[in-house]
Amino acid sequence: MKKLLFATLFLSSALHASTSFVDSVKKFKWGDLDVVWIEDNKFPKFTASVYFHEGALNDTFPGVTQAAFDQMSSGSSRENQREISEFFDFYGANLKHNVTHEYSIFTVQALTKDIEPVMGKVCELFRDAQYPESELKSYISRSKSHLKNLVTSHAGLADRIFRKLSLEGTPYEQPAEGTLASFERLSPTILKERLGELKHSRKVLYLAGPSDVKNMEKILTTNCGWKNESELKPQIISKPQPQSYIYLVSVPGANQAQIRIGRYLVKREVENKYDQFQFLAGFMGGSFTSKLVQELRVKRGLTYSAGAYISIQRDYGRAGIITFSKNETAADAIGIVRDVFSDVSAGKITEKEFSHQQGHEIGSYAFGFEETSAFLGQLMLYGHQNRPLSDLANFPEHMAKLTAKELAESNFEVFPWEKMTIVVVGDKSLEKSLSKIRPVKVLNFQDFL
Repeated sequence: MKKLLFATLFLSSALHASTSFVDSVKKFKWGDLDVVWIEDNKFPKFTASVYFHEGALNDTFPGVTQAAFDQMSSGSSRENQREISEFFDFYGANLKHNVTHEYSIFTVQALTKDIEPVMGKVCELFRDAQYPESELKSYISRSKSHLKNLVTSHAGLADRIFRKLSLEGTPYEQPAEGTLASFERLSPTILKERLGELKHSRKVLYLAGPSDVKNMEKILTTNCGWKNESELKPQIISKPQPQSYIYLVSVPGANQAQIRIGRYLVKREVENKYDQFQFLAGFMGGSFTSKLVQELRVKRGLTYSAGAYISIQRDYGRAGIITFSKNETAADAIGIVRDVFSDVSAGKITEKEFSHQQGHEIGSYAFGFEETSAFLGQLMLYGHQNRPLSDLANFPEHMAKLTAKELAESNFEVFPWEKMTIVVVGDKSLEKSLSKIRPVKVLNFQDFL
């Protein structure tokens, strides 16, 4: 009875929080620019995030969009990089960006009293970024050094290689951040052309702050030169085929094995299953009490951590397991993951395991709205996925209705063992033990830089 009352109170609290937040979202237009605003009067500051409906998929070669944003403040026709940096430092403004294959986000944070100079300067950069040759040369050198140094970060190297191999044959396989070869092709002309394309792509402005944020309407519509002209081109990809190998990426001096297991999902596999798949990811690897952590770490001591994710984008999704183990126990760890997939798909789930994760998802949900920036990120994600905001309010209730049978069905659909791409970054001596699971194909990590 106490457990039921506790869960009911959490659900009621979460529903109240989400409903009030959704009601606080305002939508309107500034010219042809769509605007989404969360009124937040706690502090006299604002966050302005411009969501571009284009990302690395539109690059003529890998890394162009990323470099266009990375170097946008490297110089204009009137100021050099140092002068631009000193300007934003003076106002305490924070500029950041994020580029994925399907979209790009450019974010500005500053005090509301500084909206006019800060946003005016941002518009100036969008209009007049010149990408000076000297600064670009330095950027290329730093970027290449970063990639070459990945060999010292086996986890980062594993993530990069796994993405490439698990998405092979799709438009998403090339890294958004670029490659050693593609960096050599960057030029000021190419970056200015890409920035011009982004200015004309479809975009949405996400705002958080007091009503003063509306003071930037004239600045953006008059000075930035933004248009909403380009149309979205949905990507249609085929389902992944059965996998025959374990890919072993040999690196020098590896005293442990980084393990990545997963696959991509086509759009029809993820549509209208957002909440079920979020629950599944949490159940498999979302916390210390998750299934994989219990089986791999607590019961057998094969690893320190194990994570799971199911990331759903506009036209595709990715599902995966992230863990590591000592070289001598890497094959055992992979075998345990395979057995966990099989058991969960067969419905071998205890009531305690299921109810614990259900309570965790519902209980932690309301805390996701404590920070306005986190809520703004949720709005952008829902907009990108073309989901209604009512799903935010309905999430706790939907979680409470999920069953163990639905969890098993979701796992069977998302993690079929025969379609899992398996990548291991470690010592070449692993080949013998891994071959007991699948034939091993040894790869050179330098081919993925």
